[in-house]
Amino acid sequence: MSPIGDPSGAPVAYTGGPPLGGAAPVAAVAAPRSDRKELFLTAALLVAAIVTGASTLMPWRDYGQRFGNTTVETGWNGLGDSLGRGWIIMVIAVLIALSGVLIAAGRTRAGRVLAVLSGSALVLASILEWGLGAGDVRSGPGIGLWVDLAVGVFVIVIVGALGPLDD
Repeated sequence: MSPIGDPSGAPVAYTGGPPLGGAAPVAAVAAPRSDRKELFLTAALLVAAIVTGASTLMPWRDYGQRFGNTTVETGWNGLGDSLGRGWIIMVIAVLIALSGVLIAAGRTRAGRVLAVLSGSALVLASILEWGLGAGDVRSGPGIGLWVDLAVGVFVIVIVGALGPLDD
């Protein structure tokens, strides 16, 4: 006869019951995840897209006193009434807004990747516009190009700072 089992010799299966205190422990429920960071990131990207679009109406070059005070070149109007390249910046602004929509819709990884690519394109476009857009005319960057550069860096930094760590 075995020391543990019924008298017939067959082993008895053990099933755990409640502890001596009275009740079985309750399974821990995970706390719902807060969407505050994604909401703030979406709002910041929307504001960045609006500021980027507004920068196409600002002066893109600082001619100073070289050509007089009447020369204004914006993203839409180039020097000598030529067509500017503001539409490229507007496409980037729409992509920044779209990345915010993707983040708000729950596609955080795709939205973050699009935001970083759009911010990088904005920085690169502002640098290229300043360096190559004026041709032989030596001029400094105007407030519009500075705003584009700052917004591009802001988008990259804010996505890195507020992006979720669990992707």
